[in-house]
Amino acid sequence: MKNIEVNIEISKDSKIKYEYDRKSGKIKVDRILRGDFKYPANYGYISEALDWDGDELDVLVYSSETFMPGTSLEARVIGAMQMIDSGETDTKLIAVHADDYRLDHIKSLADIDQMWLVSVRNFFSTYKEFKGKNVTEVKGFKDIEWAQKEYEECVELMEKYGKMDKDEFVAKMKVEHPDKYV
Repeated sequence: MKNIEVNIEISKDSKIKYEYDRKSGKIKVDRILRGDFKYPANYGYISEALDWDGDELDVLVYSSETFMPGTSLEARVIGAMQMIDSGETDTKLIAVHADDYRLDHIKSLADIDQMWLVSVRNFFSTYKEFKGKNVTEVKGFKDIEWAQKEYEECVELMEKYGKMDKDEFVAKMKVEHPDKYV
């Protein structure tokens, strides 16, 4: 898979949930995480890929460094996390910073600290519990081939539906692709 440009929304260890607003082109504060929750990774999105939840395709950037919101970087995808959020498919590609020589040896999820994957699963399984039971469900981790297909599908969605209103897009996709929604 070719390197992708990731736009950082949330820095690793942040307690603040930021979200990119495609209409305004701005990164907005969505909420403050409760308790001692902190993002386990730098969190961003791919501008040219639209996920089934109506937002840009998310990316978790595995790195010992912390990147500022509003910056972009070249990343190498190594896998994905399959997730459902409020009944909608909300995939998170997992990548490493392509220009960090210390990460050159990482080619797949098997090459990273497996406890990091556990912390990612735990975070995304529970960070919205205050909103009610079972808001999010982490379905599992997927390999690079699966991630590549998901990325390509989301690029196609952006090309076809990127100008559509988010709610209108989700309503249309629920009818056309009910398997992507719970």
